[in-house]
Amino acid sequence: MSKFLMKISGFLIDHRLVAYLLFGVIIAAGIFGMNSVPVDAIPDIGENQVIVYADWPGRSPKDIEDQVTFPLSTSLQGVPGVKEIRAQSMFGFSIIYIIFEDNVDFYFARSRVLEKLNYAATLLPEGVTPILGPDANGLGQVFWYTVEGPGLNLQELRTIQDWYIKYSLASVEGVSEVASVGGYVKQYQIDIDPNKLFAYGIPVSAVINAVKDSNLDVGAKQIEMNGMDFLVRGVGFIKTVEDIESIVLGSFSGVPVKVSDIGKVVIGPDYREGVLDKGGVEAVGGVVIMRYGENPKAVIDKVKSKIAEITPGLPSGVQIVPFYDRTGLILETQGTLTEALIIEIIITIAVILAFLLPFRISMIISLSLPISVLFSFAMMKLFHVDAHIMSLAGIIIAIGTIVDMGIIMTENIHSTITADGLKNGDIQSRIQTVKNGAGEVAGAVLGAILTTIVPFFAILVLEGQSAKLFHPVVYTKTFVLVGSLLSALFLLPSLYIDFVLPGGNRMSRFLEKFGGKKTLFKLKTAGVIIASVVLIERVLALINVWQGIDWPGIGKWMINNIWMLIFTAIFVFLTFLLGKRLKKIGTALIGWCLKRKWILAVPAAILVFAVYLTVFEIKNEFRPPLDEGSFLFMPVLLPSASLSQTHDVLKKQNEILKSFPEVESVVGKLGRIDSATDPAPVQMIETIINLKPKEFWRPGMTKEKLINEMNHALQIPGVGNIWTQPIQNRIDMLSTGIRTPVGIKVFGPDLAVIESLTLEIEKIVRQVKGYSDSYAERIIGKPYIEYIIDRNEIAKFGLTIMDVQQVIETAIGGENLTMTIEGRERYPIRIRFMREYRDSLEALQNLLFITPNGEKVPLSRLAKIQVVMGPGMINSEDGILRGIVYLNLLPGTGPVEFVQEAKKLIDEKLQMPKGYYYEFAGDFENQIKAFEKLRIALPVCLLAIFIILYFTLGSAKQSIIVFLAIPITLSGGLILLWILGYKMSIAVAVGFVALFGISVDDGIVLTTYINEIKKSTAIHSIKDIHNIILTAIQRRIRPLFMTTVTTILALVPILWATGRGTEIILPMAIPSIGGMTIELITIIVVPLLNSIVMERALKNQIKNN
Repeated sequence: MSKFLMKISGFLIDHRLVAYLLFGVIIAAGIFGMNSVPVDAIPDIGENQVIVYADWPGRSPKDIEDQVTFPLSTSLQGVPGVKEIRAQSMFGFSIIYIIFEDNVDFYFARSRVLEKLNYAATLLPEGVTPILGPDANGLGQVFWYTVEGPGLNLQELRTIQDWYIKYSLASVEGVSEVASVGGYVKQYQIDIDPNKLFAYGIPVSAVINAVKDSNLDVGAKQIEMNGMDFLVRGVGFIKTVEDIESIVLGSFSGVPVKVSDIGKVVIGPDYREGVLDKGGVEAVGGVVIMRYGENPKAVIDKVKSKIAEITPGLPSGVQIVPFYDRTGLILETQGTLTEALIIEIIITIAVILAFLLPFRISMIISLSLPISVLFSFAMMKLFHVDAHIMSLAGIIIAIGTIVDMGIIMTENIHSTITADGLKNGDIQSRIQTVKNGAGEVAGAVLGAILTTIVPFFAILVLEGQSAKLFHPVVYTKTFVLVGSLLSALFLLPSLYIDFVLPGGNRMSRFLEKFGGKKTLFKLKTAGVIIASVVLIERVLALINVWQGIDWPGIGKWMINNIWMLIFTAIFVFLTFLLGKRLKKIGTALIGWCLKRKWILAVPAAILVFAVYLTVFEIKNEFRPPLDEGSFLFMPVLLPSASLSQTHDVLKKQNEILKSFPEVESVVGKLGRIDSATDPAPVQMIETIINLKPKEFWRPGMTKEKLINEMNHALQIPGVGNIWTQPIQNRIDMLSTGIRTPVGIKVFGPDLAVIESLTLEIEKIVRQVKGYSDSYAERIIGKPYIEYIIDRNEIAKFGLTIMDVQQVIETAIGGENLTMTIEGRERYPIRIRFMREYRDSLEALQNLLFITPNGEKVPLSRLAKIQVVMGPGMINSEDGILRGIVYLNLLPGTGPVEFVQEAKKLIDEKLQMPKGYYYEFAGDFENQIKAFEKLRIALPVCLLAIFIILYFTLGSAKQSIIVFLAIPITLSGGLILLWILGYKMSIAVAVGFVALFGISVDDGIVLTTYINEIKKSTAIHSIKDIHNIILTAIQRRIRPLFMTTVTTILALVPILWATGRGTEIILPMAIPSIGGMTIELITIIVVPLLNSIVMERALKNQIKNN
């Protein structure tokens, strides 16, 4: 393979213009990709779901569950690729979530569900039509806003939202749905006085039919008159209150009876399922739901442009005010990662330029950094990898490794030219020497890249949420490393000839003049550091201005990063001092160690002891949570709580939250938005708490302390508090069906038994170490007023069940009979008895019923009225009823350990009835599955690394020697992880996988060169062996030390990064920083072990002879 690559490299060296053109194309493609790949804060880790929504107004959750949800759930289970079906039966509607396997195409899944719905609809009650929810995933709610205007009431604002703003924003490309929330929907209300109705002898059915028949337009085709066609239409739509009042219901004593005679008609609010509260005041708002697969930032930008476009056309003073905008999180996250990436690149370049190599060589090596990064962006565009925190993390953790191959390649070419005395020889001879020098290390470079990339294949075995999170890291790191390989093999040799080789061409001679020791380009250490700091600051300032973020200026930026700058300066200075004497020090150290090989046992014993102390102290978690910059506070009231009571709680809590100095704004929602994506009951509150930047927080305040303070201040009897973040909540709900990181699901056939079991489990888990708080769903807590119709009694009066039910449904509950059409606007017309005739049990019992023969009978005679407790919401999974205990853990508590202890305690103290069972759910499930996969995949990848080492080095013993770098660096990573107090997570595991690959690079390069020297050297004594080892150290210690130092130093900025997203990327960088620091030991270990193997071989050879 390496020979084939060197043939290509040789061709490009001879035709260098072709090489420059090819890499010019790569640069152009990278710039295009960087500006066009979709941008988001985090990858889309939501489940592959399709939502089915069925509306049945006025029906109880029991009716919905039995007649709608259960038939739909069971009939949809046969759809190919379905993983799980979750369903919720609420008052008046059913929502079913069909979760598909990740490999099922989203729109294919929707089409198959739609096919099934055609049959499933035949199983449902008349008038119930199931529909598909919006073509969006669970993370589609990207933009929330309020509609505000002076002098306008909530009904007027809701009208503007529903009929103007909503449809304008829905037309934006990439928007799946715009849902309204809050305010009042206009409704024409016919409030009937039953006494007047019965006095005229008019049944309720007559009112219903009359109203429906009085709201109608017709068309009568056309007629021709005077050579013209006239369209004929009958205009009869209701447009005003007076139109309704004038509807004739019948006659009494020859006098027409109108609607106005039996009641009153007013304009009022329709029944509402949600309320929006902003700062303690009711508000009207909307939610923009993004279509599946769209670019969040691009969609939000288009929505904002549309808002700016339509605002001048809104009524005077009406404004659309955002209160949740994911763009902020995207920009902050991208800003943090971009800053870290730029600082890494510039610091790495500065180190190379200032200390490690001659200026011109340093310059061409530095070019491999931006070229490799641009190559990665080009590949991201080609393979549809979005730019988000995880994909950029793959590039960031690889920055230090990118230049390694360039350093090794270019330094070896330069050393070969210098050693052969060809600096001033024939140009063709020198070009051939460049080819030879590149060929010497081509195999080592290829092997090093392969051993770096192959371990990452272990991450590709992850499935589900883990795959969506960490596969982008694998892709981008692979892309950037392939880019560095292409640069090292195919570009740097050509650049060396044209820009470094003395007398190579005009450019080379030009740079010779400006590359001498007495010129300005030979920058001193301090000059490079100062120039680097200024360059970093200016680049970051330009990027922030481009992204629309305020830039604090160089002074504040330097203060914020002072420790990073001090550490970097000290580290670079020490590297400089050591680098100038590296060959001398390295040769002397290795020479001393060659005579005292027992010294190897000392660091080995220290590392084993240190790892033994640390590894048992490190706890586990699935992934570090992303700090979204806002909280989502989700208090839940008992099922019996009314909308007005819940709203009182919401206003009281919002007032408390506003009093905290760290809070920027508070907007709360109770109930649901008008969308199938939101199943929340009116007893559930969701409050988005936007926080100020941390520099405005009280000294010493942290997120954990702030949540504890808020939670303590918000304690209200009968209210269970749940704390999370907006995106995190949607992820948890989609992946596990619960709203907290850990929960316990209880399944069974009876809701009352399920509720008692959840309450009992809630008591038990309070005894588990790490428990913070919990909330067991109160399922049977909603008061029901039930009419038990006496069939024998209604038969005496010639009535049917439908006759009685119609009065119950329409007169008591109210029913929207028809819709007015007022231009673009449509409003319902509702009929109902006046409030005083239905606001108490006594009034409900005394309602009169008119029989077909005109007899008036009290409803209490036809039906028994009783008050019972029933479910306010019914949840099920795969057709089985379910209850949940929501759990919050104390900070620092490992969920896996908590679940193991809680399960043991529950099994000891609770006997589950037959037919009932429980299971834990939460992020820890993904953690367990991911670690199980990695336990199998990692050994396979380590074996692959060993096989690559064997084919690269051709010796099993030498392969084992180089392979020992993996446990050595592993110990360094674990020690630093323990020192910094981080938990073992999948992110950390990814960091260790990255470490395994780069940890053997130095050993490959050093051992390969030892083998090269052995081929041309006769070995007769141990002194000859030592000379080979020392020669290899003299030639290779400089590039090896350089590659290790640049890898460490490139990751240092991440340690001091404090912006949004660092909590995700830092755990991936820690193993490499700790491991590569310890990896410096291998520069001693590898030659010593090679010497031991060679000495034993020599002794055996002498013995055999």
